[in-house]
Amino acid sequence: MSAEVGVVFLAPAIVGVGLVAGAGFLAARGVGVLAGAAGDRMAARQTRGWAVADRIARIVADHRLLQDQIQRGQAQFGALISAGPALGEVPGTALDLGRGEQWAGQAEAMLAAAESRFRTEMAAARTRWVMNEVAAALDRLPKPAPVPGRPRAAAAAPAPSARVAESLQRVLGRMDGGVPPGQAKVLQKRAADALTAATETARLRLLDDLRYSVDQANEQVRRRQSTLRELAARLAGYTGPAVDGALAAISAAGADPDPDLPGLSSLVEAAVAATLAPMVRDYTRQALRESLEEIGCTVEEEFDTALGVNGLAHLRRDGWEDLAVRVRSRGEENAYYFNMVAPAGAVADDVAAIEHQWCSAVDKLLPALEAHGLQVTTTHRSEEGDPHVQNVDPARFPFERRRRDDRRRDQDQRRERKLPR
Repeated sequence: MSAEVGVVFLAPAIVGVGLVAGAGFLAARGVGVLAGAAGDRMAARQTRGWAVADRIARIVADHRLLQDQIQRGQAQFGALISAGPALGEVPGTALDLGRGEQWAGQAEAMLAAAESRFRTEMAAARTRWVMNEVAAALDRLPKPAPVPGRPRAAAAAPAPSARVAESLQRVLGRMDGGVPPGQAKVLQKRAADALTAATETARLRLLDDLRYSVDQANEQVRRRQSTLRELAARLAGYTGPAVDGALAAISAAGADPDPDLPGLSSLVEAAVAATLAPMVRDYTRQALRESLEEIGCTVEEEFDTALGVNGLAHLRRDGWEDLAVRVRSRGEENAYYFNMVAPAGAVADDVAAIEHQWCSAVDKLLPALEAHGLQVTTTHRSEEGDPHVQNVDPARFPFERRRRDDRRRDQDQRRERKLPR
């Protein structure tokens, strides 16, 4: 390999672990992975911390889904449905584990009670709606001709038998609060139609048939909510426009009887990747600097910052006075390119030797980067033996050139002393 090489850092240990981990404050988890890749291994406490963070993330996701269901119930039934509970301040990523576990236990109990109350209220509200529908249907039937002198009786809601009323309550009480409003209304209408059947036997049979449809709707809700809960939990701990958009899409999917779950999963992964991208780039620059120093290279001052701000930084090794390797970052793709540079007008009589040293350094650099948790793909690598050096403005050459000037002065003085007089 000659003086030029290009590499792309895939960094799956940073992004991949975050995505695969599922629920949890993944931003904090990502930092843990980064620290681990750099050698700062965390043990049992970190594992416990992740478990607490996962538990909190699931509570946040469950609370969000319950709030969405309550809001849809209130939109349909108004004040018959109580407002949902507030979680209050959610413990942060740097939480005290004991306090975090205590908060999680209290929050889980509160959500369980709120969900139970919501189911009871929804069953009562749906029963009331069904009875009103039945009364309205009966009111639309042909009325007998009024009898002169006899006041017309006011229409009253029908009173089903105790057996029919009990069956109706059971069926409507089984319906999950997450059944989409449109689908719930269809099921409620079927219940109303069942009560208008000619005989009690027919009413009970129709309600029994409806129970099967409700169970099917509930199973669809459970599968959908389980997936949506996992997707929402992946985003716990992240902030930003991409995350807000993904959460809004998850919330909207809760009322969709047939949401695009694969599309939502891709949207969540993209949001997490976009949120982690700056962290990945920062860590890549840090790992690159540390790896270069580990293999004996000297990097210019503020190497990480220069790469992040200007997309340009330099390195060299002992003995490279007028030669350096320039590192260039390429946009957002986490790719870096290396080429040799020298000040314009410099005498590069040792380019071939330095090129060989740099090629040997690259062979050591790639495994060093992998040891830092980075997967590296080499995009191109020129052949050794035909070195190319890019001339740069001497004023912008990043390293002190005095040592080379001093060496030349010493060489000239020794040469003069050896000349015959």
